[in-house]
Amino acid sequence: MKPIKIGLIGLGNAGSQLARALHRKHLGLHAVFTRDEQKASSIGRRMRIFYTHDLSAIPKGLDLYILAVSDSAITEVAAQLAKVIGDANVVHISGAASSKTLAPFFKSYGVFYPLQTLTKGRKIKFKEIPICIEANNEPLKSMLLDLARGLSEKVYFINDEERAWLHVTAVMVNNFTNHLYSLAEKITNDKDLSFDLLRPLILETASKVQKMDPKDAQTGPAARGDQKTIEAHMEKLEQYPDILKVYEVLTKSLEK
Repeated sequence: MKPIKIGLIGLGNAGSQLARALHRKHLGLHAVFTRDEQKASSIGRRMRIFYTHDLSAIPKGLDLYILAVSDSAITEVAAQLAKVIGDANVVHISGAASSKTLAPFFKSYGVFYPLQTLTKGRKIKFKEIPICIEANNEPLKSMLLDLARGLSEKVYFINDEERAWLHVTAVMVNNFTNHLYSLAEKITNDKDLSFDLLRPLILETASKVQKMDPKDAQTGPAARGDQKTIEAHMEKLEQYPDILKVYEVLTKSLEK
């Protein structure tokens, strides 16, 4: 991979993990920005790279700037950054936002989307994370391809429409599923049961769909048409009206 210099804007959950991966792989992380002065100093000093909590101080002339900010902040940060760096290669890492969100501010733009739930403090193997890339020109596409391959063994060209649908499904399998864990944990806590009792089941379910189609892995009362058990569950959940609604909706979906 041709050496490049990268500026990373944002050090939240995703940004912190990306910074760590870029630094560990020696892939050209040159500067970081976050509004949190202490965090900027901590990461910058540890990685021995330029750091700042003032966006206007971000170095000009870098090969690539990566916006690792919330979807709602992309437009605002891009507008501010454009005043500092002028014409440059800029990408964001959002799964939901269009690459064209950057079009009003930069001639060369794209997306560098790691398809994984990223949380600060968690050890993540980037080589196993699908990285979805898109660019509005061939030189940037080639740069992103090289960078992605330096991080991951799973790299894909995914356009805005495809990525939007991919993000919908990612929310379903990640956020929605985790919310169900939270609802289950509330019940187990209320009933003086340990949520740890469910962890092996969670792991086995996740493990099965790595090798089986989800529809073939489906079990449970709704899948086998066990109305007696379903009615018993719903009776139990009457003391949790909101959870009961979730149970009813998912059961009806399964029955179809």
